[in-house]
Amino acid sequence: MQAVYLPVALAVVVVVWVLIGFAVVRYRAGRHDTPRPTRDRNALEIAIATLLAAIVAGLVAVTFSANARETENDDPVRFRVEALAYKWGWQFTYPSLPGVVDRTTESRPPILHVPAGTTVEVVLRTQDVTHAFWVPAVRFKSDAWTGAVNRFRVVFPPGDHLSGHCAQYCGLRHSDMTFTVHAMGAAEFRAWARRATGRPA
Repeated sequence: MQAVYLPVALAVVVVVWVLIGFAVVRYRAGRHDTPRPTRDRNALEIAIATLLAAIVAGLVAVTFSANARETENDDPVRFRVEALAYKWGWQFTYPSLPGVVDRTTESRPPILHVPAGTTVEVVLRTQDVTHAFWVPAVRFKSDAWTGAVNRFRVVFPPGDHLSGHCAQYCGLRHSDMTFTVHAMGAAEFRAWARRATGRPA
């Protein structure tokens, strides 16, 4: 995306400054003794508007294409998480691990436990207003709309340093809606699952 947006942004900056310089030199005070009559330039204005619309359309197409490449994942689901967003916290439950719940408390944000390097399906809901599940480290964000269920697939790299946030302003304590992703290797994840469900090692 940067390879597309950066050249376009630089080109726009150059054009704007060139036009400003031209206007300053061409129409500075005292250059003309009498004001020149104004003329409509409909054809030029239409051409400029068409060019701008074409640039915007191209950027939108590139953005949607890049987003599709980032989010498409047809690999089999290896683990499923049910994520519930609410004012102002998160609750994570795991269908394959009955009774295991990670939920926001007054003292700390929740921890989302997942296997690393494998396809995780997140089933996202909201209990009240619009929220958003956002993990910047994996460049992924998905909205939780009222009355809707949003399913998406994510592959998390290993580590417990991945921070998550709500990316939709949802009220007074919006900034409190954080969580941590703990993505574990296969053996570590199996050991955690046994401890979390109370099964013997």
